Parts: sequence; C-alpha cells; structure tokens
Amino acid sequence: MLIIHGDNQVESRQFLIAQIEQAKAKDKEVVRFEGKKVEMEQLHQALEELSLLGKKKLVVIENLLIKSPPKSIINYLFKNQPKNLIIWEGKEISQSKISQLKAQAKLFKLPPIIFKFLDALLPGNSRQSLSLLKQAVGQSSAENVFYMLARQIRYLIIANQIGKEGLSGLHPFQQQKIASQAKKFQLSQLLTLHRKLLYIDWQQKTGQAPMDLAGQLDLLVASL
Repeated sequence: MLIIHGDNQVESRQFLIAQIEQAKAKDKEVVRFEGKKVEMEQLHQALEELSLLGKKKLVVIENLLIKSPPKSIINYLFKNQPKNLIIWEGKEISQSKISQLKAQAKLFKLPPIIFKFLDALLPGNSRQSLSLLKQAVGQSSAENVFYMLARQIRYLIIANQIGKEGLSGLHPFQQQKIASQAKKFQLSQLLTLHRKLLYIDWQQKTGQAPMDLAGQLDLLVASL
C-alpha cells in the first residue's frame, strides 16, 4: 500500500500516472475509486478478486484520507496491508494517519517561494511579483506555478464577493490572508486575470502558445 500525498499536485499526479502506466505495461487492470464514494464491498472485491479476464489489479483511490473514511475501511486496510493499492491525496496527510495504516508514503511538497509569490500578487506590485515568479519557476516548474496561481485567483474572486466565509475549506489563517488580499483588487481585475489564465491554458494545450508557459506567466504578472 502506497500513499502519494502533498500540495504539489502536478508532480504527485505525474508520479501516479507513471505508476498506473507501469501497471498497465505488466497487463494489470487498473480500478479507480473516489474516496468519498468508495464502499467496503467494492474495495474488498477490487483488491482481492482477479478481473473477469484473470488479470491482476492495481487499485487507486483518490482523496480517501482527507476526510475521515469509515472505520471499517481503515481497519480492513490496516489488517490486510494490500500491496496492490495506491491512495492519492491532494493535500499533505499527517504522519499519524500514515502510521495508523502502516503504509509507505511519498510526499510531494511545493517550495515556500511559490506561496511568497502568491502573497505578493497585488495591483502595482509587478516588480516584486516578477522577481518572486522567476525564483518560483526556478525552484519548481512553470506548470506548478500556473496551477497554484489559477487556484489563488479563484480564491480571490470568491473572497472578493463573499468574504472569508466563502473559503470554508481552508485554514482560518489562510481565509483571513486571502480575504485581505482580495480587498486590494477590483472584481473586474480578478475576472480579467482568470480569463487570461484560461486562455493561456488553452494555448498551451492546443500548441498555439506564442512562447513557453514561463514566458506567458511573466507577461501576465507584468500586467498587474
């Protein structure tokens, strides 16, 4: 049993995909579940029975541990220690939960400079933001920075319209910090940034971008 977790979702996803491709190359059937929907009977059947074609299986569950899963599932995993199971989590899971399952774990963390860059995103602060952006891309990747920037802009739009109450899934400290940052933007500015990010994403995915992703991020941040 392997737990893949951490806030660096780009790299953790890439690692998960690599594990899935390796399993397929060995002619294994890949069975995937969403953590909040998986039931004990489904999990038991997937982990312990061969497929209809007699193939071995790799079972992947996403976001099982972020919220407290049923005790029956935790007890089953602890008792059986299935080797053909990968649990992927989009956030860092506490060591106590990992120890509770006696599982192997691989942590993917974002460098702190990315969060400094996100905090520096303010109208009229493009010089500092560009400097931090360059460092963030250098220590991580343009893809990671893009993902986190897109998420931050979504949070800022919500906070600008609803306040910190709209950020109920975040830690109270994060809620307060994002709500304060959102007040320094006009809604029109945030919506424009969101549209530009969607357009950059479309250009990159369709091969129509005039430059690499890092260059497009530079131009976007310079426009603040």
